[in-house]
Amino acid sequence: MDVEKHIDKAIPLIKKWGFSLLLIIPVWISIERAWVSLSHNILLAINYPYPPILNFVFFIIDTIDLLLHEGGHTIFALFGWRFLTILGGSLMAVLIPFLLFLTAWNKEQKILAQTCLFQMGYSLFVSAIYCADAYYKVLPLIGNDDSKEGHDYANMLSDFNIVNKNMEVAWVIFTFGVLFLILSFIWPIFERKELETIDLSKELKKSGLR
Repeated sequence: MDVEKHIDKAIPLIKKWGFSLLLIIPVWISIERAWVSLSHNILLAINYPYPPILNFVFFIIDTIDLLLHEGGHTIFALFGWRFLTILGGSLMAVLIPFLLFLTAWNKEQKILAQTCLFQMGYSLFVSAIYCADAYYKVLPLIGNDDSKEGHDYANMLSDFNIVNKNMEVAWVIFTFGVLFLILSFIWPIFERKELETIDLSKELKKSGLR
C-alpha cells in the first residue's frame, strides 16, 4: 500500500519535471561550450568535445539553427534593407522558435515549449560566438568565404563603428542565451495548474467500500 502511495506521488512529479531532468546535461554543455569559446578560444566553438551519446543531438540542434539562420537572410532580404538582411539570419533563428513557443504555451504543450526555449537560448549562443569572432574573423563561414566579407557581425558592428566592442556585445547576447536556457529548465514552474481528477473506483477501493 505504501509503495502505491509513493508511486502515486511520484508520477505527477515525473510528468512535471521529467523533461527538465533530460535537459540538465544539454543545458550545461551548451553554456559551457559558449563560455569557453568566448573566454578562452573561439575555435572551441567548432572543436568542442561533445559526449559521443550527444553528438547526434547537437548535430540536429546545429542544423536547425543553420537552416533558420540562412533562411532568415533570404526572407529579410525581401525588405531591401541591407542591415536587416544581415541581421535576419540571427533574428530568424530566434524568432521561429519564439513563435512556436507561444503556440505551445497557448496549447499547454509543455515539452514543446521547453524545447523551443532551449533552441532560442542555443541560437543566441551561436550568435554570441559569431559576434565574438567579428574582430579577428577566424571562424569558417558557409561557402568557405576566405575574404570574410560575408561575416554578419563584422558587417553589422562596422555599421555602428563598434567592431572593437564585439566582446561586450557578445557577452550581452550570451547572457540572454543563459536566461532562455535556464527558463527552458524551470518552465514547469510556470505551468498552468491542471484540475485534479479523481479516480472514484480507486478511491472506493482504498476506503474498503468496494
